[in-house]
Amino acid sequence: MHDDIANAISQKNAPIAIRLLLGGNPPRPRLGRGTENDLWDFKADCPSQLHDERTENAWAHIAADVLAFHNNRGGLLIFGLDDSHNFVGATRILDSKKFNDRIRRYVGDTLWVDYYREYIQPDQKYLGVALIPPRGPSVARFKASAPSIGGKRHFERGGSSLREHDSTMILSPNAADRFARDQAAPVYGEKYSVDEPFFRVLAPEYLHFLERPDIGNRIEKSLRDPRISVTSLIGVGGMGKTALATWAANRAYASGDFSFIVSTTAKDRELSASGILGLSAPLTSFEDLLDQICDVLGFPEEKENSTQARESVIRSVISESNGLLFVDNLETIDDKRLISFLDDLPLGVRALVTSRRNSVRTAARPIDIPALTDKELVGFVRLLATEQAFKHAAAMSDAQAVEFGRAWDGIPLALRWALSRTKSVAELVQQASISTGQRLHGDQLLEFSFRRVFERLTPAERAVLETLAILEQPLPTEAVVAGAGVADDRALDAVEELVDDGLAQRVFDSDRNDFCFTILPITRAFVRHDFQKHPGASRAAQRRLSSWFEATDIENEEQRLLVREVRAGKNSDDTALVDLAIAAERRGDYDGAEKLYQQARARNPRSWRAARVSAEFYRHCRRDHLQALALYEVAGSNAPKQGSERAVIYREWGILLRDSGRPDAVSSAEEKLLVSHEENPSDPIARHALATCYDRRGAYRLVIELLEPVRETSNSKTREKSLPLLLKAYQKANEPIKEAELRRALSTR
Repeated sequence: MHDDIANAISQKNAPIAIRLLLGGNPPRPRLGRGTENDLWDFKADCPSQLHDERTENAWAHIAADVLAFHNNRGGLLIFGLDDSHNFVGATRILDSKKFNDRIRRYVGDTLWVDYYREYIQPDQKYLGVALIPPRGPSVARFKASAPSIGGKRHFERGGSSLREHDSTMILSPNAADRFARDQAAPVYGEKYSVDEPFFRVLAPEYLHFLERPDIGNRIEKSLRDPRISVTSLIGVGGMGKTALATWAANRAYASGDFSFIVSTTAKDRELSASGILGLSAPLTSFEDLLDQICDVLGFPEEKENSTQARESVIRSVISESNGLLFVDNLETIDDKRLISFLDDLPLGVRALVTSRRNSVRTAARPIDIPALTDKELVGFVRLLATEQAFKHAAAMSDAQAVEFGRAWDGIPLALRWALSRTKSVAELVQQASISTGQRLHGDQLLEFSFRRVFERLTPAERAVLETLAILEQPLPTEAVVAGAGVADDRALDAVEELVDDGLAQRVFDSDRNDFCFTILPITRAFVRHDFQKHPGASRAAQRRLSSWFEATDIENEEQRLLVREVRAGKNSDDTALVDLAIAAERRGDYDGAEKLYQQARARNPRSWRAARVSAEFYRHCRRDHLQALALYEVAGSNAPKQGSERAVIYREWGILLRDSGRPDAVSSAEEKLLVSHEENPSDPIARHALATCYDRRGAYRLVIELLEPVRETSNSKTREKSLPLLLKAYQKANEPIKEAELRRALSTR
């Protein structure tokens, strides 16, 4: 049940989480859930809305709890239960906006907490529930220090907090730094560290970077040499060419050395809306490079032209431009046109490429990436030892690290693989002696290192690794399980083992708002080589993976097309999920629609569109106006600054508030409806709704001002709703002539 509540929290499904945790009316924790823990905490009341020192400190403590849950798996702050977990009711009226306004100073504006008022009693006391979502790949920190009370602060700016069992633990800035390093994960979805007009730079794939000053200086000197067009980093696989080139490209951007930077990495298999491409034929990477240049330099319309026309335009545009082209993994490209393009770059343009061999010949400077030196070996082993999977390497002496590194030819990837399935220094020394006895070097030694690891994998681990090798892009957990063709629990365990061993990488996909999995290009190459020995198993894995991405398990054709887009990750926003939810709602599948709306909001918690359509679903299909109001608060907080969408959001939000029965219903509704009316003065629905608010508080002159223009409208429905209200306003405002005229007009219709 604990995991079910955690799943409900991660899906931002507060009603389910509350029902799983609490029961009865007035509510109490269900049997076995009365103890505070890493997912929930009980408080008697929420702080007030005052701005004195004591209240500010109380909100700072709430912010610390929020950040602690956020840095864990998310959680619930329950207001209205005392220390004995008896219902006493929260007394301060809050909503999501007010709650977030009070903690935003400390936690920033990227974390949004949904606040719900449940079990409202006749005396207006209620159960307050703050739902805190889990974090992404980055550890959240305090944006400001807590108030100083008696010379002490609850937390410092740059620090953080963690939830441990039933307590919130405060981390100092230094402790937060250490925790962030331990939790660090590379971010996919941020494929580029820089993506802006004229600059697109690949993001580093490495968790730790070992600086090699001599090689770094040679690379940067070559990039600045006017006699050199192409700087080519050459070396065996696993030597760190991509890491060094990515480092150099990011340094070049930071120093402003080039007027533009375009980065691309060679691929031979990718996923498209029509399934897996390139399983039998490679992609035309030359076209990909041309398209990248068009996008970065701001003329995407050229991509519609022929390759020859595109190349001609690009050559004329980039000539004498002092730009840089960064092409990674050049050796995987068989397209001679790309090599010819690099061999004949326009004057003033430079290229930085990585390859196992020197493919470019004209005005090229090959820089061989050598094995790690003894000093670098020690440094690299010490870096690896900071990772959980390789912590046993910390016990190695410097001499043992050098001996171990030399045995594997100083190839960083070979060292990682050799470390991956050992658990002690003794095993590492034994590994080194086995490697030395083989007398292999370079690529042969790297393959020997991988083969030793690969042959010791379990069948499930091998199936997962083979699945990850099919596509270049990271795969979500569901795709890995589908492609592996083994039991779900075995596949999931295998993924974790491969990550721990350094054979697979866990990376965060910000589009999916979830972690995905991938492997290094060199690992992929070795696994695909093994495919040749077992072609039947390889084809079966490809079929399973392709079937999952193509959504062949979905019978409804319309739904299948949308699911295919969602699984392929082609929508960087929540559009496809929302469309799926709307389709399910139209079919009457309310449970399915609710889950899809929840997924859409989880993918993009700040999406006004997902929040608005979800609110309408709860309003009309579930008849849950409290949930609808909470979602309209999210939609309103993130609505466009102006335009028709903003007008509609504030109109419907205002109408819901007007009919909510809250003590401040009329004034709150009037505030929202005024926004809607100002954005779209011609909207008769907003005009009528605002007039009803004025009528309720006796502002009849304002009713007349709003509704008099409606007298001339040809819309019969608008006249039917608004003219009786205008007639009443004439009566109350003592306008007998206008009242009589309107009565005559109404009687003749």
